[in-house]
Amino acid sequence: AARSAPPAAAAAAPGSGPASSWGSGWPWAAEADPCLPGLSRWQRLAGSGLCLLLAALCFGLAALYAPLLLLRARKFALLWSLGSLCALGAAALLRGPARLLREPSRGFLLYLGALGGTLYAALGLRSTLLTALGAAVQLGAAAAALLALLP
Repeated sequence: AARSAPPAAAAAAPGSGPASSWGSGWPWAAEADPCLPGLSRWQRLAGSGLCLLLAALCFGLAALYAPLLLLRARKFALLWSLGSLCALGAAALLRGPARLLREPSRGFLLYLGALGGTLYAALGLRSTLLTALGAAVQLGAAAAALLALLP
């Protein structure tokens, strides 16, 4: 006896099932981001992976400067901020920049402002005091954002 195929109505529709419960923000979603119209899903995944590797490299190098924090505070803050920027770039490639910036929270905007201020103080002004202040605000904003995620 030959087995018959399931009826078309009973077959799983594309976009339904366990993978679709992750939401439409993942790179295998059908819609394209208006800010990244020419990138395929695999190009976005590869770019995100590269950004994550760069972020891990920056965070690792920053960790090497942690014992010398008082002597090399500006280098530590610069590496930490560049790692954070690469990690945000990876998230933007995965989810799409338009989705990330559609409705930003005040905490996210504070974090971006502190990140920009830290990079400006370290690279532009070359001020250790302002760099340390920006890094402290950046860490405080990141901690507040993580605490806000807890139930």
